[in-house]
Amino acid sequence: MSEEISTVAEEMDGVLGRLQEGLETLIEAIEEATPEEFGRERQGGDSAKRILERTVDDVNLYYGRLVAKAVSLPPPYMETADFSSLRDAMMSLQLAHRRFSNLLHDLRAEDLNRRTGPGSTSEYTLGQVLETAAAHYALRAEQIRNARGGSGKGGRNDPSDWR
Repeated sequence: MSEEISTVAEEMDGVLGRLQEGLETLIEAIEEATPEEFGRERQGGDSAKRILERTVDDVNLYYGRLVAKAVSLPPPYMETADFSSLRDAMMSLQLAHRRFSNLLHDLRAEDLNRRTGPGSTSEYTLGQVLETAAAHYALRAEQIRNARGGSGKGGRNDPSDWR
């Protein structure tokens, strides 16, 4: 029995670690961007501004609501994001993540199996929601780097990877 508890606790730590790593990857991508690149529209894609607005909206309005529902808390009331600068976007992302993390502070490993969903159409475990949020951060980091012209470290457009 204690082996099972240990495995579930390790799973919980792993999920929360991946969520934090995803956030850090996204913050690194934001720090690589320049203020001039922030609002620049690119052909066939969104600007860094729009990507970051969607990211904060997703953390606040989607993932936050799913977690709140899973842990029987009222959904947070949030307005959609509209940033005027890269600095504003970075601070808002960090605040959104802090609010999201606060919903998780009393989480126990067995809570990862709680069911939640956006409505009557689909349902997820809380663990799936957290894994998706972590992957979402990494995806948005890649999109930010691509919006800059793919100048991120270690990506497809990194000359050191052309060997």
